[in-house]
Amino acid sequence: MGGSFLIPIFALSAVMATAVTVAGWRRRRTAPAVGTLALVSAAIATWSVTEALIVLNTRPDAGLVLAIVKYLGVCGSMAGFLCMSTAMVDRTWRLSRRTLLLLLAEPALVVAAIATNPWHERFFLSMDWAVSPEARIPEFGPLFWAHTVYSYLLFTTGALRLVRAWLHGPGAHRPLYGLTLLSVVPSTMGNTIGLLGLVRTADLTPVGFCATAVIIHWVLVRRSLPELVPVARGHVFDMIGDAVVTVDATGRILDLNSAAGRMLRRLTPGLPARLTGLPLRGVLSGLPPAANEEIDLALTDGAGRKVDLNVRTTALHDRRGGHAGWAIVSRDVTALNRQRRELERANTRLREQQQELEGANARLHRQQQELEQANGRLHEQLRTIELLRADLSEQASRDVLTGLHNRRHLMDALQRKAAEAGRDGGPLALALLDIDHFKQVNDRYGHRAGDEVLVRFAELLTGAARPQDVTARHGGEEFVIVFPATTGEQALSLVEALRERVAAEPVPAAGHRLRITFSAGVASLSCGQSPDDLLQAADEALYAAKRRGRNRVEPAVPGSAEPGAAGAAA
Repeated sequence: MGGSFLIPIFALSAVMATAVTVAGWRRRRTAPAVGTLALVSAAIATWSVTEALIVLNTRPDAGLVLAIVKYLGVCGSMAGFLCMSTAMVDRTWRLSRRTLLLLLAEPALVVAAIATNPWHERFFLSMDWAVSPEARIPEFGPLFWAHTVYSYLLFTTGALRLVRAWLHGPGAHRPLYGLTLLSVVPSTMGNTIGLLGLVRTADLTPVGFCATAVIIHWVLVRRSLPELVPVARGHVFDMIGDAVVTVDATGRILDLNSAAGRMLRRLTPGLPARLTGLPLRGVLSGLPPAANEEIDLALTDGAGRKVDLNVRTTALHDRRGGHAGWAIVSRDVTALNRQRRELERANTRLREQQQELEGANARLHRQQQELEQANGRLHEQLRTIELLRADLSEQASRDVLTGLHNRRHLMDALQRKAAEAGRDGGPLALALLDIDHFKQVNDRYGHRAGDEVLVRFAELLTGAARPQDVTARHGGEEFVIVFPATTGEQALSLVEALRERVAAEPVPAAGHRLRITFSAGVASLSCGQSPDDLLQAADEALYAAKRRGRNRVEPAVPGSAEPGAAGAAA
């Protein structure tokens, strides 16, 4: 019988690997790591099928063909594991053409070595294994061991990247890396058994690798997919007052902040503890079809109260322009609408009173003086209401904590300044600033101290800004300065001077004097760039400053945010 009893095991391994391949390929656009896992699983399925055929084979020439197909699966599994671990650690990674060619070089050499083995016998020392049911593990030559060293080098490099990410990565992502590292135990055991020759009737390595692929698929899709999508998650995300939800192309919730969770549970009581993975329309009925637009909705919460929502929906695309999902930002405007309606009713009543007074003035000319005085008082009331309306409009464009302009006002102002620069041919620069290690301030001294740091930082920005500059809070500890009629070099100098001043002045907070610093990215508007492209270029420069040690100002690399790239990077 030889190893024929192992054939059902290899068949089951092939079926499970194929299932992971199909499931991963369907969801490949949600995260690069899922797509690479699909390719790894396809290689494992190929490996398992050929291993079963080798057990049944009795012809040396057929055994050589099967060996070629098997080692294509082996090479694909090793290279795929390296790519998958890279994609898990760096969510922006994409397989380049150069890397693909380098990874294809070794499989091509292995195929050539096996195909020509009958002439040199440097990969397999003999072909007895192809016709011996009792001993299917070959005697290996030096070329096989060179292939093995290279494969282990790829496998070890991928594992070390996961170990480094597990040791130094964000706390929320460490379970992902730890479970992935544990998943390689079955594949390592299977390979060790094969190399030591403990089972001579067949190579059990693909079975171990199949178990690894199944575990990783469960970790990625069922537990950690929200941490891999290009929609940012963290403390800053949860600090946003507006409800923010990201959904994939099928309409399932990928991520949401605390405000969104509270709003959904208010509108739809009885939701499960975990909302990610649920269809958004099943959680919130009455939601209109997704589109790039801003609409107002009138809904009713679980207590029967009317809720007015302002909903803004934006399509998300991957770097290749493919549709990846939607970002939905919702704000509760119930109180604002109520104030607006009350103001409109007051205006209506005042207009009616004015008309009555004017009619009485026409009929009772003798009382003109009294009517004029009443009319004067009425105009004073109208002026007061206009002032209140202007004050309300100003408050709606200001950040409550810092008093700076908010993100909505920033984007409106940036659109106007960019249009003026494009029309007049003048320069325009923008700086994106982020307070370094701000989370540590909150964690060590409390959120009140963090708020005091944000307020003081905003005061420093306001004091350093020129009259024509626009300063705004972009969100959390991120701030934006727009420099009209200013070149990138001039803006870089201004921000550098501000950085030195902030670093030199301790900030009093919660009874302590804290020294704070910030990192910044500076970008200047180039021909054909949109305001979103300009902001994206500054964001990339900011992250470059973070990577290079913080407390520094980095200029945007020319061409780092090409026109139209902002939507793809969203």
